[in-house]
This record gives sequence, C-alpha cells and structure tokens, in this order.
Amino acid sequence: MTKQPEPNRTAMPTNDSAMISSSNTPPVSGESSKLVTVAPRNRAPQDSTGAVKSIPPIHLKKQRHSDQSRGSQTLESFLLSHRPQPNLTVPQINASDEAELAVNSSIRGRIESHRTPLSSVLISTVVHLSLFLALAWFVLAMDKPVTTISLVATPDANPILENLNQADLQLVEIEVPIDNQSPMEMLADATATDDSINADNLPIVSPSVANPAINPNRAENNPANEVGMLPTGGGLEGRASDARARLAALRGGTLASEAAVEEGLRWIINHQREDGSWRFLHDQQSCQGNCKNEGTNEASTAATGLALMSLLGAGYTHQTGPYQPQIQKGLQYLKLKMRVTARGGSLTSGSKGMYAHAIATIALSEASAMTGDSGLGKAADLARQYIETAQHKAGGWRYDPGSPGDMTVTGWQIMALKSCQLSGSRLGDLTMIQAEQFVDSLATSNGRFGYNTDDSLENSATTTAIGVLSKMYLGAGINAGSLEQATRFLSDHGPSKNNVYFNYYATQVLHHRSDPRWENWNERMREHLVTSQDQSDTHQAGSWYFPDPHGKVGGRLYTTAMAVMILEVYYRYLPLYENDAVQINR
Repeated sequence: MTKQPEPNRTAMPTNDSAMISSSNTPPVSGESSKLVTVAPRNRAPQDSTGAVKSIPPIHLKKQRHSDQSRGSQTLESFLLSHRPQPNLTVPQINASDEAELAVNSSIRGRIESHRTPLSSVLISTVVHLSLFLALAWFVLAMDKPVTTISLVATPDANPILENLNQADLQLVEIEVPIDNQSPMEMLADATATDDSINADNLPIVSPSVANPAINPNRAENNPANEVGMLPTGGGLEGRASDARARLAALRGGTLASEAAVEEGLRWIINHQREDGSWRFLHDQQSCQGNCKNEGTNEASTAATGLALMSLLGAGYTHQTGPYQPQIQKGLQYLKLKMRVTARGGSLTSGSKGMYAHAIATIALSEASAMTGDSGLGKAADLARQYIETAQHKAGGWRYDPGSPGDMTVTGWQIMALKSCQLSGSRLGDLTMIQAEQFVDSLATSNGRFGYNTDDSLENSATTTAIGVLSKMYLGAGINAGSLEQATRFLSDHGPSKNNVYFNYYATQVLHHRSDPRWENWNERMREHLVTSQDQSDTHQAGSWYFPDPHGKVGGRLYTTAMAVMILEVYYRYLPLYENDAVQINR
C-alpha cells in the first residue's frame, strides 16, 4: 500500500487577503502579483529625520459568501474539512487504483473536486478588486490641478505682469466704450424717435435675477389664482446712468421732468452745511434766510437722510457722479451721529426719533448696495438691528422704541428693512411676519388702511397708500386681498396739489403694479411738479414748497426732496411686479 501524500500546508494562504496575492490570482497588467494598497492622497508623514513613515495599507473587505460556514473558513480549513476520513479497516488497493488515489489525495485533486464553490470566491474577489482599482484611479485623477483662466483689466494695453506666470498668460485686448453723456443727453437720444422708446427694442432680463432676495414668499405657497404675480423686482439697478435715461423714456419721464430733477438736486446741494449735514432749518450758511418756508422742527439725521435719498435716487453716489464729495460728507455725518446701543445703532433725532432713524437707514443701506462700501454696510446693519429691537410686540413702530405702532412710522421702517436687505443684511423672519400682521390689523372693511387701531379713519388716503405699498414690499401678490380695490381708491383720489407725502406713496403703488391707471396718474403728477417748481431768479430756484401739515414741519428741504424722488420713480426702483425688466448694462 502506497502512503498517501500530505498537503504542503505552509504554502497555502491563511486568510482572504493572502488569496489576492497568491500565484493563482492574475496580476494587474504591468505589475507583479502583490497585495493592493491605497495610500492617502496627502503627502506621506515624515519623522524628525525626514524619513517617510510607513502607512498601514487599507485592505479590501470581502463580501461574505452566501454559505456562512464556508465564507468564514480559510482555504486550509476548507480543504481539511473535506479530507477523507480514515477507515478503521485498511482496504486492499491494487496497483491499477494506486495512481488514481494519489491524484485524488493531492492538493490539486482536492481543488479540482471542489471547483464550483472555490470559483465563486475567486470571481467575487476579482470583481471587487477591479472596482477598487477603478475607484483608486478616479480619486488619483481628481488630484490633478485644474486649469484656470486669469483676466487682467488695465486702463491701457500694458498690463502689470508682476507676480504672474507669463508663460501661461495670454493677453486679450477688449475695447470698452466710455460714454460721457449726461442722463439728460441720453434721454434726449432715447426720445429722438418713436422706435427708440419701444420696449421691444430693449434687452430684457428677469428681475428676480437682479434681485433674488426681494421676494420672501414662494410661488408654491401662494397659488397664482389667489394672489396673482408675486413681487420679484424692486432693485436699484435702474439708477445706472445709461439705464436711467432709457427707463425714464420708457415709463413716462420727459426732458422737462429730468431737468426738474437736476435743478432740485442742485438746490439741495447748495443747502448742505459744512459738517456734511442738511437741516430743515435752512436759514444759515449759504442760504442766509434767502429761501422762505423753512421747517419748524429740527431732526438732522432725517433731513440728511432725505437729501441723500434724492441724490442716490438719481444714481449719484460718493464714488460716481458730480456730487461725490458732498455725498461722502453726508454719509460720514450719519455714521458719526450713530449711537451704538444695546438695541443696535441708533440714528434717531428730533421729537419723533424713529422717523429720522428709518430715513437715515435707507440712505446708508442704499449707498452700500449701490457701491459695495463695506463700512456703510456695517453701519446699515447696526441700524437694521435697532429697527428690529424697537418693534412693538403687536408688530408696528412709532416715535419711540417699543411704543404701539401707527401706519406712517411703520411704513418707513418696512422700507428701511427692505433697503437693508438689498445691502446684504438678513432680516428676522418674525419681524416681517409681525409687521404684516400689524398692517393687516389696520385694514378697513372698505378696502382701505387706517392710521392706528384707535382711529382707523384718520388721513385714510395717505395711510391707504402706505398700507398698500407696505403689503407689496412684504411680499403680497398683485391680486392679494383688497389691493386692487385700494389701488382704485388711490387713483380715483388723484394726485394731491399739496400733500406730497400722499403723492410719494401713491405714485409708487401705481408704478410698481403697472396699473392701467398709471399713465393718466403719471401725466397729471409729473406736469404738476414740473410747473410748480420754483423757477425764479432767486436762491430758492429749483425747489418746491407745498403748505400741507407735513410740509410745514419739514419745510422747503423736505418738500423738495420728496418731489425729486417722485420724479425719479421711473428708475429709482425697478417695478415690483414685472415678468421682465429692462436689463441694466453697467
């Protein structure tokens, strides 16, 4: 009887990882058969001598075999478990069967006899190894540097090449035309022919692209059949010099109205004080009492804010336009007057402080939004905090922080908050929700808005105009609630001959809604202001004054600033409700 050969156990793999590097596994093309490891993508760590430390390999985790008993065994234990058990009685083996027994007793014979279960293990290993190698190649490929393109803009054809890799630099000359035309000259060009003011000839862009933050409500929460179009415009892009002329021509401005704007702004500039401020009591310094009808109450931050708002509305800032030094001094005055408190940055002045604070906040935030001046943005954000902490628990604002609100003061705060949003400030959600609840609480059964909860009928025309505009800025759809009925009431009331406060709000309402009654309203409002502007050969030439209650308090400076902003309505804010708005080319 021939002795049965024992298997060479030391040559067998002892775990699954060794199977991958065994001689029976086909090697990867171009490499010897070995254990596959993946090192981290970062540079290998080094010890104090600079030698690279070894990095432990990352092994593939094999999928377990469906047969739990087999999947947990090594190849050695698998073969041993299938080794023939010896019989107590030794059988007689003839010479013809000896060779076959030797083969079946060898390692190869045993593997061949169990080819099916072993093949599934090897196939799974190869598939998972291939996937791992493909993933490793993809990760390593991601480490390759990304080619970038650098643009260098200079005033001439000789750019500064210091600190640049000139071997990778390709110079491209682009001619940028510089148009030195004034807005008046561009408006004259725009109105030269009928075809030139056709909106179809102007490029368009969705206003939501220019100002995505203006709409706090989503369309899916406000179905179109209930509220109509949602506000998506309202940005400041129309103030750019080229856009100003085109929008004025497109939306109802004239050469005469634009000339009135410029004359009014010159009067305002001539009444700035040496410290950079404007005052309702304008009987000092350059004026020396030559202009009649000064105000009765002083609030320097309010007067300065109104003057700056009218200048900014025409597209003039401390960085562009003819009045840069004066605007810079005015903005600096507001920053210096701000008092940082636990509530935020206060710009209150006069006996009705929150009026002044809101107006000054609008000036700072619009200047920041138009120029990107970070210093102004920080000041505007502090002012925004003060507004939010001054809100009454019922949602409104009045003269002092925390007082029960009224419609007029609340309207200024809402506009100030939206201006802060344009300059990059984040508004508190609860602030705006409560503000809308307060405005809604003043709505009357006839579709108008009252002054406060104690007397809902006081000054209903003005408070209705403020209420409708506030609802629009708070995100109401164009057909929401009673806005249509309220707008019809404003239109039927018509522009006032003396109440510039009412005219300021009502003009914005009809313009933003692109109301069918806008054309008639605009013609009457525009011509009234153009013809009532002071055209005398005196120091008050270019100004306005109307003897209404607000005009008596704020005087000629207040009335002039408000009249200028009414005539700037065509471009001062892009319309809130538009499918498309005229594209602004900066």
